[in-house]
Parts: sequence; C-alpha cells; structure tokens
Amino acid sequence: MKKFLTSILLTLALLALTTGTVFAQDTTPTPITGTVQSVTLGTDATTGEPIVIVTLLDDQGATQTVNLSVETATTLGLVTTDATTGETTVANDAVGKTVEIDPATVIGGDAGEEEKEHPVGSALADFFNETLGVDYEIVMTYHDQGAGFGVIAQALWITTKMDGDSALFQTILDAKLSGDYSAITFEDGTSPANWGQFKKAILKGEKNNSLGDIMSGKSESSDETDAVSEGNKNKEDKGNKDKGNKDKGNKGNGNGHGNGD
Repeated sequence: MKKFLTSILLTLALLALTTGTVFAQDTTPTPITGTVQSVTLGTDATTGEPIVIVTLLDDQGATQTVNLSVETATTLGLVTTDATTGETTVANDAVGKTVEIDPATVIGGDAGEEEKEHPVGSALADFFNETLGVDYEIVMTYHDQGAGFGVIAQALWITTKMDGDSALFQTILDAKLSGDYSAITFEDGTSPANWGQFKKAILKGEKNNSLGDIMSGKSESSDETDAVSEGNKNKEDKGNKDKGNKDKGNKGNGNGHGNGD
C-alpha cells in the first residue's frame, strides 16, 4: 500500500513539474521577425544615446518599427562602426535582410505596444501635408512598396513645383515604381522618358529640394526665400547706386581741381 501511495505521489510530482515547465515556456517572449524595410540612425530622446531605428515587414504584411542599440544592430548586421573614427553607418545590405530580434533588446518599451511612426516618414508628411494633403499613411505605403525616402521627397518637391496635390504625387510615384510615365505630360504634350529626365525638367537643378534639407530644417517656404532674395537684391542695388554717386563725386572734384590750375 505504501509503495502504491509513493508511486502516485511521484507521478503527481512529475506532472506538476512538466506542467510548470510548459507554463514557463508559454511566457517566453516571441521574437520579432521580419524583413528590414529601412534602417535610420537616431538619438534616444531620454538618454541622448545613439540608437538605430529599424522598420520591419512581417510575413503577414504588417510593419513594425523598433529602436535598437548600436551594439544590437551591429550583431544583426544592420550597421557597422569604424574602429578608427567611431562613426556608425548603415550596412549596404541591411535593407531586405531577414532578422529575428529579441524583444528584450528593444529600446523604449514592449515591442507589443502600438507601432510608432517612422521619424523620416513623419517628417515628410508634416512638411507637405498642409500644401499637398499628403499624410503619413500615403508616404509609408509607397515606402513599403519599395520607394526610398529620398525618392519620395523628390516626388513631393516635384508635385509642389507643378502646383499639384496628393493625387498628382501618387501618380508621380506610381510612374517611378512602374517605369511608365505616360500618365504624366509636359506643357508641350510629351511625356518624360525616365525619372532623371522628369526630375531635371521640373526641378531644373534647384537647391533645397532633397530629403536632407527637410530633415535638417534648412528648407524654407517659397515666400520666405523670395523675401530674402528680394532683400539681398535691394541691398545690392543700393550699394551699387551709392558707389556710383561716390565715383561721380570724385570725378567732379578732380575736374574742379584741374580747372583751378
């Protein structure tokens, strides 16, 4: 009887141990897995430490953005750091790489929290939303389809130069992604043959039409730019006029001196 009771107790103990193990496994955080869509270097707003902002696309077609330390991103092969200068740069093959991220390494909270907006996509949307009606969702939709943020920025500038709106912006990017520019026509009725020709025809080499200008805050509105240019022109005209009057006065003094002799 004692042997029988001992056997039952041992069985229950083993069951309890097995059940506990199963529950422990169920609480293990699920790795964040996906294909890298973009990698951006940034700074943690709280600590001031450098971070790497990574946007992933999972097998369900959903995007997720996480902040990682430089060390974690380096381990994943997303960034490299120069041993001499200490400068960190995005790896050439980072975009398109499939990675598995431990949620414990994510900076800024639980990876299961609501997805945060991509800082670059958000900056573009904020800059052009009022004039073009282009919102964050539109920007990120094209980015997810393969358009880089630099190309998106150029398309937004082109749309602005053409006095267009969100619909024209989408037409331009559709043409860029497909290579078919037949939906776009110049004033002479022709269509651009490629992106380079189209960009050159509209932007005409003007400065302050890049993603870097927006992110650095160097871009100014056209009114502000025109005002500065007009002010500089007035100063230049006034300076030339004053110089002319001075030269005229000197010439007059010279002639008077000669007559006196």
